[in-house]
Amino acid sequence: MKLFDMIIMCLRNLWRRKGRTLLTVIGVIIGCCAIIVMISLGQGMNAAMDNMLASWGDLNAITIYGNNRGGNVVIGVESVMGGGSGSDDRPKLDEEALEMMRNLDHVETVFPKISVDSSYVTITAGKNGRYRASWMEIYGVDFSALKKMGYVPEQGDYPSGDDTLHTIVLGNEAAYQFRDTKKKGQNSYTYKQQMPDGTWSEPFFDPMTESIQIYINNTKKPNDDGTYQSGGRAYEFKMTTAAVLERDNDWQTVYSLMIDMDFAKEIINSYNRLNNVKDTKEPEFSQIKLWVDDINNVDAVETILSDLGYNTSSMASQRKSMQGELGVVQMVLGCLAAISLLVAAIGITNTMIMSIYERTREIGIMKVLGCFISNIRVVFLMEAGMIGLLGGAIGTVISYIISAVMNTLGSDTFANMFGIYTDGSSPISIIPIWLVLLALAFSTIIGLISGFYPANRAVKISALEAIKNE
Repeated sequence: MKLFDMIIMCLRNLWRRKGRTLLTVIGVIIGCCAIIVMISLGQGMNAAMDNMLASWGDLNAITIYGNNRGGNVVIGVESVMGGGSGSDDRPKLDEEALEMMRNLDHVETVFPKISVDSSYVTITAGKNGRYRASWMEIYGVDFSALKKMGYVPEQGDYPSGDDTLHTIVLGNEAAYQFRDTKKKGQNSYTYKQQMPDGTWSEPFFDPMTESIQIYINNTKKPNDDGTYQSGGRAYEFKMTTAAVLERDNDWQTVYSLMIDMDFAKEIINSYNRLNNVKDTKEPEFSQIKLWVDDINNVDAVETILSDLGYNTSSMASQRKSMQGELGVVQMVLGCLAAISLLVAAIGITNTMIMSIYERTREIGIMKVLGCFISNIRVVFLMEAGMIGLLGGAIGTVISYIISAVMNTLGSDTFANMFGIYTDGSSPISIIPIWLVLLALAFSTIIGLISGFYPANRAVKISALEAIKNE
């Protein structure tokens, strides 16, 4: 018997018993819909989680901290300000470590920083230093990597050319950190603070047109009698603002003041000389940030760095732990949906067994006419598989409709209904193409498995007994 003839026979037999076939297909449709919708909810939770983590920071980034983590740190001075616990056993973040990280597989961009404690410098602006920064995050960076980092200038442009040593790049709200030393009453404003007249606050000066001065503090300025007092200033540097950055997910684009890496080292060394700090060492990087080519490679790169003893963190590591929790939720949802498909499989088996009882004479005639046993088995398996495939196809279409309704009516309502997480902006249900193919294949395989026992039962029927049976 040719394959085409068997397909026509299967379709004719299913249509002849269309009522029973329809009820069996409905069972498969319900099971297939349950699996697709439940797994699509898990995909929606994954997407919401990724969006949430991406809002906290770059998922492809790994941050490596120096021996003193947390707070602003000046490396190479006697007193180290800022929180965090250090460990001398950790490898140094020096030029050698930087070159090693650049050569790691899958690493695209390396962005080192030297953090300069703001208590060691005085930052002013305006005539006679009228405006003074009360607090500022100061970083020495590689200006050439700002564009690769994704930092976008809102005003000005990336520093370039030969004269970048005394150039600065400001965060979006850095100018609000300056207070007016000549003004009585409220002498500082926060970002977008509403004024009494209903307008919004503005910085006291335009950082793009007003020069900014950096003084290195002299904590050991001698008095006339030979004693020392704190608060003296020396080494003035007149700075030019190259750009003010747009705000993004990186908090450093908000309050920071970025200077050239070599200038940051010059500040540290000048402070040490000015304050007679002894036993100084070459300044190390306080932090190095890596960008990996693919989020799937972040874990491997971070593992290498951790094994070398570096203190690392990444959004991807948090994502991994959260995915484990979501995986449990998805498994529970999938198991609940699989129960529906199991019920549908029992229905297919029942349908095919009843079909055998009704077609015993037909089976006997097929054997007498010389049909191979394998052909008879294939016919019944094919009928069961068609029921599964048809139910899977219709179930997939209905699943897309259900998914669209859930996403249209509002994710919050259905999130509360199912008790799942959503960030409110991502669709609650996402049906990728692999899920469609998996559902079709799974429903077809369920049909074939359900038809295996009835098919074997059919081929064992005696031809003579089958012909006698009516």
